[in-house]
Amino acid sequence: MQPRPISHRRARRTDFDAVAALLVAAGAAVLTDDRAGRSRFRRIVADLGSDLYVATIDDRLCGIVHISYARHLLAGAKATLELLVVAPQVRRRGVATSLTGLAATRARRRGCHTLSLRNVGVEPAPAFFAHLGWRIAGEQLLFDLTAGAD
Repeated sequence: MQPRPISHRRARRTDFDAVAALLVAAGAAVLTDDRAGRSRFRRIVADLGSDLYVATIDDRLCGIVHISYARHLLAGAKATLELLVVAPQVRRRGVATSLTGLAATRARRRGCHTLSLRNVGVEPAPAFFAHLGWRIAGEQLLFDLTAGAD
């Protein structure tokens, strides 16, 4: 069977239910389905200091990535991978790799030199990121965006 192409797009306000269902299916955090939870989701989608993208296969949401950006006086622009979640039924099919590649591309466009990920301890995350060229730096993983490879 031919693998289905993975598409990316910015998350929309109307993606709340699909994102909430994906988070539950993946065993990640639960978005509260109340006014405050929906409002928080809408603010994240509209936030100019971050990116929230979804991956789709056959127009079905199968992954999400959230990247935040900060500008520092001495260190320059920095990007942080806040969240990467892939639906269990499509794991090991390139969705996480494509989303991390998208995160690196977006961070480069914003002038960032590194992309970091904090609090890594859940297997197989460290091995997955190491395979993509990330390096361990204390309690976080770093990806050098100046190297050209994502």
